[in-house]
Amino acid sequence: MRRQALLSFWNKEGLEGLAGRLVAAGWDLTASGGTADHLKAAGVPVRPTEELTGIVSLLGGRVKTLHPALYTAILAAGQDREEMLGSGGTVFDLVAVDLYPFTDNWRRSPLDPETTELIDIGGPSLLRAAAKNWRHVIAAYGAAGLDEAVGAVERGSDDDAFRRMMASRAFDRISSNDLLVSLNMEEGLVPGLRYGENPHQAGWAHFGYPPRGFGEAKLVQGESLSYNNYLDASAAWDLVLDLPGTGSAAVLLKHGSPCGAGIGGSAAEAFERALRSDRVSPYGGILAVRGGVDAGLVAAAKGLFLEVMLAGSYEPDALTALGKRKKLRALQMPGCIGGDLQVRSIWGGVLIQEPDPGCAGDLPGRVVTRRSPREEEAAALEMAWRICRGVKSNAVVLADPFGAVGIGAGQMNRVESLELAVKRASRAGLPTQGCALGSDGYFPFRDSVDEAAAAGVTAIAQPGGSIRDAEVIEAADSHGITMVFTGRRHFRH
Repeated sequence: MRRQALLSFWNKEGLEGLAGRLVAAGWDLTASGGTADHLKAAGVPVRPTEELTGIVSLLGGRVKTLHPALYTAILAAGQDREEMLGSGGTVFDLVAVDLYPFTDNWRRSPLDPETTELIDIGGPSLLRAAAKNWRHVIAAYGAAGLDEAVGAVERGSDDDAFRRMMASRAFDRISSNDLLVSLNMEEGLVPGLRYGENPHQAGWAHFGYPPRGFGEAKLVQGESLSYNNYLDASAAWDLVLDLPGTGSAAVLLKHGSPCGAGIGGSAAEAFERALRSDRVSPYGGILAVRGGVDAGLVAAAKGLFLEVMLAGSYEPDALTALGKRKKLRALQMPGCIGGDLQVRSIWGGVLIQEPDPGCAGDLPGRVVTRRSPREEEAAALEMAWRICRGVKSNAVVLADPFGAVGIGAGQMNRVESLELAVKRASRAGLPTQGCALGSDGYFPFRDSVDEAAAAGVTAIAQPGGSIRDAEVIEAADSHGITMVFTGRRHFRH
């Protein structure tokens, strides 16, 4: 029995050659409207879709392929497919479609009627149906996809794995197109960005529906956030919610890494403990507060230029005072971080991962040295370890039970991160004697332990897992340092 293909193309350049190869391979072709006309003019035998559907087009051409006869022929599977084939009905083995060129025009005004007309309905629907029924149907997007499909047919390699791969690509193309439609429709209706990471880059913010996370946050003061503001605000909010305890906590963050973090009996006290380790870097940064913002915190933060403040709530007098800081954006945040997949772009694709769920359960960890942590050391280790999760790798954090004392972020080796943490503590006039140290990755050599001992560190939390763990543990014991292995690392790139 001859196999059947359905073709529907906006851009018909070179289509006759690909269609001719299918015919030469023993296939019968069905095509919509202008596609059928193009193939007929080129001498390629083809059946127009109206012979199946009984309609040429409706609504001035808006409806041509939205018909049960076509979707039955695409979606038929199992016994239904066998019965349709047995009765001489049409079932499609290949659906090849391209879409209206919305992706080339998505930055046009959504109020322009011509923009609306470029939103494709029939094409994505046909492609989606074919991709869903991938066990029986090849879903091919565009001329390149059809060329690949024809090649597989000619080689006899259009097996399950090939069809599933093509289905995945089809869904990707549909979703990419739909995202641009959504971005276009959102223009002026959702918070905009002045620009991207740098002024010469355009940027957009997109929030899903129903709103979650920053899509649910309320801007209670100032103008909309920038691209970088959102990145830093997300990192700051993630960390402040993970700090030890349930009371007031504060995080100061700049360029993706915290400058300081602290807890306290009030928001102002937590802020002061966050600020103590670095009073220079937070300028123009982000302040995230677990709990509410009151007048005391606003007074404590007077004189520090901040781009964004995030908190669960704001007292009225605090908002009144913040209103005088015209360049400050204040966000009222939902209470928790969701478990959505994290997506980051790379050249030509995206990387997707589950979120790091935080540090709950990592400590007390496994004590690997002769000496176990004392009570105050255990509290300091918890603080250092939780802050460390929010610091760009390689990360080393020095802390006491109340917050960060020194932070070393983003260095190419762990010793330099430790040296930076010690330097920042010294610059802030904070003693490192008796501090705990958290390291997001294991120590590959004993040198970091020796440096930590020289700074007066008495307790270390690290993942463990180096081939030189025994050497590192021996170094800790020789200095009287207590060390725990958490068994889990928290890299952040």
